[in-house]
Amino acid sequence: MNVTKERLNKFEVEKSRESFTVKDLFLKKYGWRWIWAVGVAGILSLIFLFPFIPGIGFLSQAGMVILIGFFIVLLLVYLSRYWPQFLSPKFLLLSAILITSTSLIGRIIILVPQIPYVFIPMAFLSILISLLLAPSLSTIITVWLSIYFALSAKSLEILPVLVIGGMVGIYSAQFVHQRTDLTKGGVYVGLANGLTILAVGLFYNQSFSEIGSLVLWGIGSGLFSSILVMTILPYLETYFGLITDIKLLELSNLNLPFLKRLSIEAPGTYHHTLMVANLAEAAAEVIGVNSLLTRVGAYYHDIGKAVRPHFFFENSSLGEDDHHGKVSPNLSSTIIISHVKDGVEMAQKNKLPPAVIDVIREHHGTSLIAYFYRKALENSTSNKKEEIAEEGFRYPGPRPQSKEAALVMLADSVEAAFRFSPQKTVKSIEAQVEKVINNKLKDRQLDRCDLTLREIRKIAEAFTRILAGFIHTRGRYPEEILKGQTILD
Repeated sequence: MNVTKERLNKFEVEKSRESFTVKDLFLKKYGWRWIWAVGVAGILSLIFLFPFIPGIGFLSQAGMVILIGFFIVLLLVYLSRYWPQFLSPKFLLLSAILITSTSLIGRIIILVPQIPYVFIPMAFLSILISLLLAPSLSTIITVWLSIYFALSAKSLEILPVLVIGGMVGIYSAQFVHQRTDLTKGGVYVGLANGLTILAVGLFYNQSFSEIGSLVLWGIGSGLFSSILVMTILPYLETYFGLITDIKLLELSNLNLPFLKRLSIEAPGTYHHTLMVANLAEAAAEVIGVNSLLTRVGAYYHDIGKAVRPHFFFENSSLGEDDHHGKVSPNLSSTIIISHVKDGVEMAQKNKLPPAVIDVIREHHGTSLIAYFYRKALENSTSNKKEEIAEEGFRYPGPRPQSKEAALVMLADSVEAAFRFSPQKTVKSIEAQVEKVINNKLKDRQLDRCDLTLREIRKIAEAFTRILAGFIHTRGRYPEEILKGQTILD
């Protein structure tokens, strides 16, 4: 998961971990975090203490409030120490919504006597936090909230049911790649609930009829959780700008309007995009980054070229006119650069996830459009060459901030070099790949994406392997055989 301005790269996260101390929480600039903590603690206190039953004394209520406040503080410390990227207002708001909504649903179930406590949809919370934030964070919140439900219901036997069901939900979330997988996850949670209820019932010597009824409610809780997740997940993805494998798989559909338009109006760019996606995905797999995000980012990185397809070399066969021959190199460079801006605007208008928009924005970094820069130098007189600024022929950036965006940048340049190369042998491909990557390194385009030299070597090998698969030779039949026989191709 990565977002635009708010995401932290690995160096920044490690630096914040090393420098953080508990006393930092009391700095004035972090006052809004305490406002969040007080707000969440207040809402949870109202949920767990409502309705105010006369039989419950003030000390009991104060104890619940203290326990809630204590956990919220510990959660804030944990986030500050291990997950500082989740301390942005957006992520804190998301976590507050998920925690309070689950607490409200569970409290309602506790207050309705006809519904057993085991029906509390703890997996709803654990699956969503695993998908949208982090499994380890989900584990802590799940255990904590389960304890509060057990205290609120005054029923110790529901604690293992809620904890185990939540843990199974966290585990199943790691294998969710499409929305139907959420239903499977709900089934797994339901079965785990059922087995746990059976074990707890036997431990407490409950009757088999009572155990059987509770098992059915426990299975229903798992299915109910998956239904809630499927209902609310698309809205959370959209309004919080988050991205999951489910969303990425939906965006990888080549029949979506974006990609369909590209295939019709800019077929050369479309086929170039498919090649870039194959290269970038292969490289992502060998260095262990999000290959699905890399592939989807590659699919959309050049959608801006659909605005003026004839000005890009891969689409030059669409028309006989030399469009760049009619304009100055400066204007040509401006038109080429504009495809990034056009692509970002199209993506934002159609509400693509920020992580994909980042790839579109960063896939050229601040690279130089060398062809038109050299052409401008050639067309200028010797005394005016110094007036031609190289910055006017560079993309505005920023340079890639993530490894996924860097892979798309490298794959984009490598594919272009391969397509226009007169020689296509394994050795020439290897040399081209090395040259492209070295040029990006010299131009400092990879300074902000945390790629190591070992990873760069693996990337080069992956590119070479994929491109080598596109070259092959075919044996010729002897001429005398061709004259006497019909060879079916």
